[in-house]
Amino acid sequence: MISKKETLIIYGKHAVIAALSNKKRIIDKVFVLNNNSETKKIIIEKLNQVGSKLKINSVDKTIFDKILQKKVKHQGIIAISKKLVLDDYKNLFKNKSFRYGVIIDSITDPNNMGAIYRSANAFGIDFIINCNQRALIESSALLNTACGAFENVNSYTTNNISNAIKKLKEEDWWVVGLDHKATTEINKLFLKADRKEKYVFVFGSEGKGIRRLIKKNCSLIAKIPHIANTHSINVSNAAAIIFHEILKLKKM
Repeated sequence: MISKKETLIIYGKHAVIAALSNKKRIIDKVFVLNNNSETKKIIIEKLNQVGSKLKINSVDKTIFDKILQKKVKHQGIIAISKKLVLDDYKNLFKNKSFRYGVIIDSITDPNNMGAIYRSANAFGIDFIINCNQRALIESSALLNTACGAFENVNSYTTNNISNAIKKLKEEDWWVVGLDHKATTEINKLFLKADRKEKYVFVFGSEGKGIRRLIKKNCSLIAKIPHIANTHSINVSNAAAIIFHEILKLKKM
């Protein structure tokens, strides 16, 4: 059995199916509601595709409530898994095809993190780096919001974001911090961007944004232009805008 410390509950059809497809993901059990025959069929097909002999446990709602211990949109399926062991960010330098990445500074809202992963997957972002301290790296709510994208985006960790930025710059990456108070507009950067250059975009927490020292170490600080006298946009929405611009840059 997986200990409580290591256990991660994955719920929701897309999140569970993506987890089953991830060879690095160790799944202990899968539970499906008794009356959810359609989902059970899909899961059996997926297990056959990946050559897994994992047994599906058909249970009633009381078992689901006992496992989850709160009301969530589980869509009648749960997987009990171990958390992924993520690589140190220095391993990303082994992949010479990487061009666009993300650094997360102190974002702890699972809805924001899940949405960032979902957008990163949709627009072809190569990787996401998160910090081992003061950060949300992986959780049940994050995986559910990501709708399977967490399993598909390369994820790395670091003990110190500032040191990671310095190393990225040494490896010829442009590190761009996003700050709504910046004077440089991000669209001007994209107009001048060279497809051969490598870019990492830093997103800070909803309340405080990027921390001072991290901001200081970035190559430049830029903002997404918006109508005057309006509040800054949500961090996950900001990420989606940047990622879409990156996709356009790729197609140029």
